[in-house]
Amino acid sequence: MKAAVWYGYKDVRIEERPEPVPGPGQVKIRVDWAGICGTDRHEYEGPNFIPVEKPHRLTGRVAPLIIGHEFSGEIVELGEGVTGWKTGDRVTANGSLNCKKCEACRSGRYNICQKLGFTGVGDDGTFAEYVLFEASKLFAIPEGVSQRQAAVAEPLACGIHATNLLGDIAGKDVVIIGPGIIGLSAFFGAKYAGAGRILVSGIGEYRRELIERYGGTYVDASRTDLEEYTAEWTKGNLADVVYECLGSEKTLDQAIRISKPGAKIMVMGVFGQKPRVDMNTLQEAERAIYTSQAHVDEIATALEYMKEEKINADELITREVVLDTLVQDGFEYLIQHGPEQIKVLIHIGPGA
Repeated sequence: MKAAVWYGYKDVRIEERPEPVPGPGQVKIRVDWAGICGTDRHEYEGPNFIPVEKPHRLTGRVAPLIIGHEFSGEIVELGEGVTGWKTGDRVTANGSLNCKKCEACRSGRYNICQKLGFTGVGDDGTFAEYVLFEASKLFAIPEGVSQRQAAVAEPLACGIHATNLLGDIAGKDVVIIGPGIIGLSAFFGAKYAGAGRILVSGIGEYRRELIERYGGTYVDASRTDLEEYTAEWTKGNLADVVYECLGSEKTLDQAIRISKPGAKIMVMGVFGQKPRVDMNTLQEAERAIYTSQAHVDEIATALEYMKEEKINADELITREVVLDTLVQDGFEYLIQHGPEQIKVLIHIGPGA
């Protein structure tokens, strides 16, 4: 089968690999669409999480391995003991890899397993014609949701999960810093959790029309001071909830400063460097920092939002590429045009 294999920094090769064989409890899936995640881009241009010398703490794998974890596809083979699924079922899946033994796994919070890994980082992933997943991690794609749309469910689940962690935010003033796919997932998560007003901050005008069409407010932070704008927007009260979705020291500092006393700050961005945190400003008003790691079962919610037409996933897909030209048309293109894009999909199989 054809696959995108990661060897190292800016070294992803399109190669022929043997088709995987499902073990007990696994299914083999023909991949129709796969999404390029921020994690995949990090793996391409650094920093890297794929183990190169020291084997992965759960899987024992080291590079080279097939990257990718966002996808949609169709089941083509069942492993021993799999029930409840059949060949031909349209599916997507949670890409986390877990030990199933630690306290977090036993309590159902396998997304924070002590030996946590991810498909495409700790084991072979979805940038290939076929992939293996545990049957327990599958989600059926509902009627009325296309394979193409379903490939966006995984990143949307991240914002829904983060919002669930925050608890009741009904009627709250929410600010989201960073309007990429993760910021948009937070936007939809907050919107459908009943947030009162939502302000999204970005650079440029790329997301204004989308945000405003869904009832949010957008501010171009390259032209407007976010702290001043938030103070005016809230009539001096500042934000009840802030999502930091970029992963920079500057935006983390902004998140703290635009939040009111007692506010909740959800950090979703991935930091390339350790940030310094303004603990005095954070502490003096009992602001609380929350963090979020992927998701558990929220893919089902994302798919339901698509089915109910609460989210038009097609408008979140801003570019399509194929495996053969993935490096140049996908990764290298994103390096040059990242802010313009929301989700870049790889069309691999025949599913529409």
